Amino acid sequence: IIVMFVYRKRNNKSIRSLSVQERKIFELIRSGMSNKEISSTCNIELSTVKSHVSNIYSKLKIKSRKEALNLKIKSL
Repeated sequence: IIVMFVYRKRNNKSIRSLSVQERKIFELIRSGMSNKEISSTCNIELSTVKSHVSNIYSKLKIKSRKEALNLKIKSL
């Protein structure tokens, strides 16, 4: 139980470390959108989306969209 609490707390701290734009993109990733769809929705270049996704992965210590979907989070 303690391990799960520490794990959850660490993930929430990591999510709080995301910028406002990164949080928005993170939610769009979790909703199943592709980079191209995110680019269109946010009205930003595809290369900018890719940069944000890379930063998100780094800050959350994940390697894929599948891991992003599996993250247990309360709310952003």
